[in-house]
Amino acid sequence: MVGAGDVDHLDPALAYHTATRGIVRGYTRQLVGYVASRDRAAAGKILPDLAIEVPTQANGGIDASGTRYRFTLAEDLRWHTSSGIRPLVAGDVVRGIKRLAHPLASSPGLAYYLSTIDGLLEFRDAVADTPLDALADRLEHTEIRGVRAVGDREIIFTTRHPASDFLNMLAVPFATPAPIEYLDVVPGSPEFNRVLASNGPYRVVNYVPGERILLERNPAWEPRSDRLRAAYVDAIDIREGLSERAAHDMVATGAADMLWDIQPLTEELPDLLETRDPRLEVYPAGLFSPYILINFASPVMASREVRVALQYAVDKAAVSRVWGGPRLNDIADQILPPLCTAHREYRPYATEGGRGDPERARRLLADAGYPDGLTLRLVFRDRDIHPETAEAVRAAMARAGVRVELVGVSINELFADYFSSSATRKSWDIALTGWEPDWYGNNARTYLQPLFDSRGVAENDDWGANFGRYRSAEVNKLLDAALTSADETRARELFRRMEAEVLRDAAVVPVLFAHQYWFHATTVRNWLPYPVLNGDPTNLWLEGG
Repeated sequence: MVGAGDVDHLDPALAYHTATRGIVRGYTRQLVGYVASRDRAAAGKILPDLAIEVPTQANGGIDASGTRYRFTLAEDLRWHTSSGIRPLVAGDVVRGIKRLAHPLASSPGLAYYLSTIDGLLEFRDAVADTPLDALADRLEHTEIRGVRAVGDREIIFTTRHPASDFLNMLAVPFATPAPIEYLDVVPGSPEFNRVLASNGPYRVVNYVPGERILLERNPAWEPRSDRLRAAYVDAIDIREGLSERAAHDMVATGAADMLWDIQPLTEELPDLLETRDPRLEVYPAGLFSPYILINFASPVMASREVRVALQYAVDKAAVSRVWGGPRLNDIADQILPPLCTAHREYRPYATEGGRGDPERARRLLADAGYPDGLTLRLVFRDRDIHPETAEAVRAAMARAGVRVELVGVSINELFADYFSSSATRKSWDIALTGWEPDWYGNNARTYLQPLFDSRGVAENDDWGANFGRYRSAEVNKLLDAALTSADETRARELFRRMEAEVLRDAAVVPVLFAHQYWFHATTVRNWLPYPVLNGDPTNLWLEGG
């Protein structure tokens, strides 16, 4: 695989970027998971992974209250660790959940689990101020009321309330078990990378940041215990630091097998689509991408009229062309895409053909006290399709009198220096970014909770993926009601009301619902889509391999 950038983290508790999640499946397993498939119904079905079966009320794995889940681990589960090969046990599953609330580096998915697992919030607070020299011991011996190991093979979870998507949360990489070695290092640190363990078919044997990641077969993995990963190829070798053109041409000529962290070049897409080139894989995946993030810490964004003006200033059709046109994306006027089971069409700021309404935007800006327009600072990724997207946004907003200063940065700088909740984060008004669901189907939570939840968050706290620091008491109230509803139909209605409230506040500017599309060499076979990944590397093979 060849590409431009790097992972955000190899640590599964922290890894969130698309490219990273594309290899995490190779060296991690969870209690339950998904099969890679083109059949959307199959792809959205929870299946057993480390567990021998998916708990249900019918098989006794979930109690009558819907809040107690019992899992039994399969046999032949082993770790490959820095200290050798050994069995994976129930305590490792508990430890993996604890690490999500690590006081030195909490997981970006922590909000899912805090709001659902009984006692996790109290656990987080209990370990929060622990001195570094006592932290490993405190993490290991402080219990979570709602996560308990019974012997070496059984784990019992207790949730705060019935949650129809709790099993989905346990299927994402955040919920990966953790060996004891992980407690002696800071999550995501260089020291962590040196003790990175594997319970999947591959293990990371070489990582040079920005240059190379090499995964080879894991001798501790037992194929009979894994019903989700076939592991046909012997190794996955990722070469980083290349230009988009160089990476694309290497795949096109067969010098490399697949792109890593970039999409096919925009100028190459028309021919690939016109000829239905089998090297181009396209799959609708519910991506809310791109969208324009609004920074509520920016004084100018305190005005709702300004935020609404931006809804009409953007030419979404122009962005669509940059992203390959209507065969590769749909215009987005809301947050929840059609593939989400809670979706209902709701388009409060829709314009003809998605082309925007610059005159209406000008009037709104004048009403807000900016008759001569205003200047905004737009931050975006400096690779792949994103610079051209930023230029399309800048040109569209100029029609409405909005002058846009473009600030291109690396993906890691975007999240660490601009989106971070730290006090030193850099100044910006709007940003281009995107969001992917952590699972398919019943997944309204995966869009609305991470991006707009501010319950219990103080100004200088960690805002998680609520990068724009959006706060609304009404949104928090609706979210809380949705997450605690035992009735899935009622929860969907509450999520829709929450979406409408966020859009009424013009908290983001929806732009596109992009499809997954990926480019590989002619030798690649069995490319299969997988939630939040651009294909599953553990189930493809090479012709003649």
